[in-house]
This record gives sequence, structure tokens and C-alpha cells, in this order.
Amino acid sequence: MPEAPEPRSGVGDFYDRINDAMAEAMGGFLHGGYWRGADDPSSVEEAGVRLTDFVSDRLRLTPGDRVLDVGSGNGKATVHIARRHGVNVTGITLSSHQARQATELAEDSGLAGSVEFTVHDMLELSFPDASFDAAYAIETVCHAQDRTDVFSGLARVLRPGGLVTVTDFLLVRPLESEDHRSLVEGAMKNYQQGPMLTRSEYEECVRAAGLEVVEFLDIGEFVRPSYRIVGGALARSGEALRKLVTEEEFQYMVNDLGRFGDITELGYAVVTARRPEAPAAKGRS
Repeated sequence: MPEAPEPRSGVGDFYDRINDAMAEAMGGFLHGGYWRGADDPSSVEEAGVRLTDFVSDRLRLTPGDRVLDVGSGNGKATVHIARRHGVNVTGITLSSHQARQATELAEDSGLAGSVEFTVHDMLELSFPDASFDAAYAIETVCHAQDRTDVFSGLARVLRPGGLVTVTDFLLVRPLESEDHRSLVEGAMKNYQQGPMLTRSEYEECVRAAGLEVVEFLDIGEFVRPSYRIVGGALARSGEALRKLVTEEEFQYMVNDLGRFGDITELGYAVVTARRPEAPAAKGRS
């Protein structure tokens, strides 16, 4: 693996601190779940698996494919996708704690030969051109101030015709109340996220990077229950969480996260894009 540039520290430091608490609250994952409806009896882990499968199914993976997991976290989703599809996955994260934990999980799962993890910045990918057949990023691209920067790097490391699927928070319509604006601003600050975009703005970022939008879905109604469930679990962790975060972070994660699902002006985008096929070489006359 090529030597990566020195990654940004802020996001990595944050996840070094909160990784274990968040994973416990989210059924081992570090992203939301997919719920079939308000009465879905699934556990948070089952919903997390369902969202992971929803993402990876869009990549049309075949055994042996080389896949990049952008923001691999603790490796739970990475290992699940590698085993389910029989693919080779490279996971990158800004958190050294996550990279170590994910490597241990891959070894314990018997997948050390097909899954690897490294501390690596998604904004400065050092992999060679066309290194991967596919890529995905589950709730990771949101940390970029300009999504085009992320998609440009992905366009370079994907092979021609390769697919990338990302999930991200979506601004469906303007925020209607000061309370909702305050909650969104708190989330962006707490989790060090970039601005939330409309669908047209998002698609423009993808196209500006030289990728073609294949599919754009908003599954917000199926993901919203995650915020209440995860917020409640974090609140129950109480003093254990308080020891890991600042007081401001604690108040947001305990008091505000559970209300995030009430913000119907926000959706949850699942965006699949393709690197265009290389143009056919012209024959000599």
C-alpha cells in the first residue's frame, strides 16, 4: 500500500474518543439503520445490517472485486460486505483507534487476507489510478466541506466503469424553524460536518468530479428512527459517555440527537455514481 499523506487530525481525534460508545449504541455499527416502518421490531444491529446491504447491493459486486471503503470505522460493515460478496476491501479512516480495532476484527473473522485497514485521508487518496472496481462511503462524505473534493479523488482511483455509492444527509427543503436550524447547526459542529446540500447541489458535485449519477434515492423516512434509538442509548450511557467527550458534545449527543429524526426537512441520500468508460481508441486510417 502506498504511503499516505499525514491525515487531518480533528475528525480522527473525535472518533478516537467516541468510537466505542457510538458502536455500542448503534449495534456495533457506526452508521444509522434501515427501518421498514414505525412498527419495525428489528434490533439496531439488524437495521444496521440492512442499511449496509442496501448500499453494497448498489455496487453490483462480483467475487474478487477490489473495493474501497471510505470511512471504514471499526470495520464491522467492511467485514460484513467482504464476507457477503467475496470481495477484497481496503478500509480507510482518520482514526488510529478505529484502524487497529478494524484490523483485529478482520483477523478474528478470518478475513485478514482479503480486508485491510489504514489511517488515510479521503481528501488525499494516495492509491494509484484505477486501483478499485468499486467504492462506498456510509455517512463519511458529510465530513467534507466540499463534496466535489471527495468525488474527484474517487473518480481517479476507480477503474473506468466502476461504481461508487455514498450515503449522506440531504436538505429536502429549507429548515422551517429556529429549533430545527439550531439542531442542524449543532450536528454539523459536533460531528465536524460540511454543509448539507440539496439534491441538485449534490448531483452537481458528483458531475463536477467527472462522474455520472446512476441513481439518487432519498430513504430518510426509513433511517429517521435511528436518531431516537441511538440518542436514547447514548443518554442511558450517562457518565461513561461524559468521560469521553466535552460538555458541549455530551449535551448534544444526549439531549439533541434523539430529536434529529423530527426534522423532516432533511432526508438521507443514497447516491450511486459511475466513472465513465474510457473512450474507444480510434483506429488508424
